[in-house]
Amino acid sequence: MKLFDLHCDTLYECCMQGVDLFDNDLQLSLKKGAGFTAWRQFFAVWMPDGLRGEAAVEHFHKCRAYLDGQLARYGKVLSLCRTAEEVREAEEAGKCAAILSVEGSAAAGGKVDGIDALYEAGVRMMTLTWNGKTEFADGVQVPYPGGLTALGRRAVRRCERLGMVVDVSHIAEHGFWDVEEVSRKPYIASHSNSKTVFDHPRNLTDRQFRAIVDRGGLVGVNLYPLFLNGEKDADLDTIVRHIDHFLSLGGEAAVCIGTDFDGAQMPSCLPDVGTLPRLYERLLHLRYAETLVQGIFYQNAAHFFDRALT
Repeated sequence: MKLFDLHCDTLYECCMQGVDLFDNDLQLSLKKGAGFTAWRQFFAVWMPDGLRGEAAVEHFHKCRAYLDGQLARYGKVLSLCRTAEEVREAEEAGKCAAILSVEGSAAAGGKVDGIDALYEAGVRMMTLTWNGKTEFADGVQVPYPGGLTALGRRAVRRCERLGMVVDVSHIAEHGFWDVEEVSRKPYIASHSNSKTVFDHPRNLTDRQFRAIVDRGGLVGVNLYPLFLNGEKDADLDTIVRHIDHFLSLGGEAAVCIGTDFDGAQMPSCLPDVGTLPRLYERLLHLRYAETLVQGIFYQNAAHFFDRALT
């Protein structure tokens, strides 16, 4: 099975805990994912909402330096990829093709020019907010949230000029529609579910999902039970309901996987990355076409980022 996962927080967790990416007790490790025939993985540097300005920049660079150490140690099985060509080369060599993202634009230090520094450090996708307020936009937990700030509008345009994909997961809905207005390129929601299936502030309305599809973007289905059904646990068919609803809205080429491994509690049916084939097989058992399932788990995201990573 091939996997392209749009979001995990494992890099941050490993850095904070001082453990290796290769073998650890977290939800994702290189060892746990060794069985995939191809594996492309976005590793996010999570930006806590308490960090802003220079402290946020320093936090990003701490995680980035940790990644350099892991690449030096495990270069035979892990490669940091900045371009589509580097992704293909890593895949052909049997490595996990790691792509760097930041979860929260605070990593830019509150400056549009800071996005250039992130790009130079290898970041190829930026989630504009986490749950709180950043210099660029408001997250979903901000009371009476606004949309993109003037800086945020400039930030979206700068990302697009550089070739950094804009990620609208976590952003408040007003900001989402500002991104839709300002952007000229496809954008994505790396780890977000359907608000129609379960009404949670982190989930997408049908109108939002259709806007992403119409722009040629992607939506990665999140495995966190709180977003799936509001409970402490969820079964495979609960995840399938979110996938199925997105597909009913014309999302055959847009629906992907955005696990949120090591950023959230996982359902007992999918405790770690090595168990993801259970969901793949469940979809096949429910008579989803194998080409459709392959698209959800790998091909949709691969097609998008083969064009987006310049």
